[in-house]
Amino acid sequence: IPTGVFVAITGVSGSGKSSLINDIFVNRYSDKVIFVDQSSVGANSRGNTATYSGALDFIRDKMANENNVSKALFSSNSKGACPDCEGLGYHKIDMHFMADVKVVCETCEGKKYTADTLKHQYKGKNIFDILEMTVEEAVSFFKQEELNRRLRLLMDVGLGYLNLGQTLNTLSGGESQRLRLASKLHKKGEFYVLDEPTSGLHFADIEKLLSLLHNLVDSGNSVLVIEHNLDVIKSADWVIDLGPEGGDMGGEVIAEGTP
Repeated sequence: IPTGVFVAITGVSGSGKSSLINDIFVNRYSDKVIFVDQSSVGANSRGNTATYSGALDFIRDKMANENNVSKALFSSNSKGACPDCEGLGYHKIDMHFMADVKVVCETCEGKKYTADTLKHQYKGKNIFDILEMTVEEAVSFFKQEELNRRLRLLMDVGLGYLNLGQTLNTLSGGESQRLRLASKLHKKGEFYVLDEPTSGLHFADIEKLLSLLHNLVDSGNSVLVIEHNLDVIKSADWVIDLGPEGGDMGGEVIAEGTP
């Protein structure tokens, strides 16, 4: 597997692509690679897009400085949390043999924060209003360089439509993968391994993702993707095709070279 270029591992389903890459990178060189698969970023109902990307810290600083109050007020896990629902925005009712039912908290009306906390504003918006913004809207709203850099990374991976306050347990597998990728894009000289990063993506978002992956290579990183999408495969620098079939008939390197 060449380094310093964009490599695509291809082959029919069951041909051994993920097995090979997991064996090499996850089991042998886990300390040397940034592995981004489609596992969930966490089923945490408190974590959200802004917390995972690190943007919320900057937003809370802005709110605290603007209003000359404690930063802890703007955390739904801390001082500013609604005491009735403990900052969740809902009450969970155990239905025993059926799925739990969530009922919006009447005290905070689902806003997660106390009324006193929601009185504090930045540019005419309180913390709830800000977390209701999409990533794209927040980039236009905030002017702080480091905060906007983190938000633009989310846009680069096609997540500009997510609300800042969208909880992690509501994201799809593809969204989780791209959120994880965005949180690691600031690193240089690394080996990135992505397992089917285009899964569930619109073709316009695939173009954005491809541009991002090529930029990673141009910045001195190595990128390897396990992929079926022909638009991604044809733009790779090097292709390794496994097969010839799936299952017991897989596991052989059929071809390798430029597309």
